[in-house]
Amino acid sequence: MFIELVDALRCPVTHEESWLVASAVRTEARHIVVGTLGCPVCSAEYPIREGVADFRGGGTPANVAAAAPGSADAAMRLAALLDLSDANGFAVLIGAWGNHASELAALTEVPLLLVDPPHGVVGAPGISVLRCDGALPIAAGAARAMAFDGPVPGRIVSAVRATRVRGRVVGSASMAVPTEVRELARDEALWVGERETPPSPLVSLHVRRS
Repeated sequence: MFIELVDALRCPVTHEESWLVASAVRTEARHIVVGTLGCPVCSAEYPIREGVADFRGGGTPANVAAAAPGSADAAMRLAALLDLSDANGFAVLIGAWGNHASELAALTEVPLLLVDPPHGVVGAPGISVLRCDGALPIAAGAARAMAFDGPVPGRIVSAVRATRVRGRVVGSASMAVPTEVRELARDEALWVGERETPPSPLVSLHVRRS
């Protein structure tokens, strides 16, 4: 887990939002290989083992598929769709998109955060991995771009929430475009959209009568 990504992570337990505190036992190249992420609000602890941050509550992993060979062409297309043209921020790849992480990391300086990648896909310099049950443990608006491969309960809403306004979102053509995402283009396999500004809450008007 890349040390600089820890600031973007949040405790998945329902309570007031708070930063997590990292305790590293072993680090390599600014990545925590062994350690713990702790929540100062509810005292929950999430282990980091072999560089993977585990936010699961003992449930079944969301993705149990085996890794497949990555594609340089698919990675180049994904880099363009996610608009990873500069090194600012970080991008999130959910599920099977993790197969292309190594090839994508070779094309961009943007740190990558893989959520529930296929088994056999591992972290590396520039590539962090986390596993979780449903909703993403990522702060609102923290990610510059997001790619997800299928509906997991609670995940789509949290994925959009975790993407910054005007950030790119990529999904399978078989999936509906989420609320708060404006579709930019699509083909038979994928659509690409842009996170829109969330609607402002309604303001109650009080009329003073004399």
